[in-house]
Amino acid sequence: MKKLIITISILSMAILSQAHVADLTLRLGQGGFYDDRSELGKLGGGQVTLDIKPVKYPVAISFTTEYYTNSNEPTHSYEIAGLFAINLLYMKKPFKTERVNVFLGGGMGRLGVPKGEDKPDDREIGIVYNLEAGINVRAFWKIGFYGITKYLYANKEVNNIEVIDFSEFIVLLGITINFGL
Repeated sequence: MKKLIITISILSMAILSQAHVADLTLRLGQGGFYDDRSELGKLGGGQVTLDIKPVKYPVAISFTTEYYTNSNEPTHSYEIAGLFAINLLYMKKPFKTERVNVFLGGGMGRLGVPKGEDKPDDREIGIVYNLEAGINVRAFWKIGFYGITKYLYANKEVNNIEVIDFSEFIVLLGITINFGL
């Protein structure tokens, strides 16, 4: 974690200095997916993402954290209490305007779900894979909006019992803060 903070700090200082080497985009979004295991038939959640894109290349490394629950405190194994993923994204400005940016990519990370209603604070940890595609539209100054659709996959068995099982299409909408664009 310290290495991540140091890396982000160094990149931030480089962006704020005269040597503009990378663009940063902070994404804050809400969304969810349908899940029959839930009493409501769906789960809602949120995402906080930091995209770091070198100025010279059309790729970005993306650090994201997400959650998907039906309550303030996740208690069921079908709820995602915490997800951290690192993605590699291809970013392109498809139009002649600098305001629109589309991205496509994927990555992997770590997913935590509650072990069950009787142990809501204990977590089962597994590996998560995801693919995503989205659009970022800068509205004014450094503020913008984004939409993303992603496919999330995580599966883990312990003693022949499936403890993590996700194969979901998720839609998120939110705001962006764009630095260096």
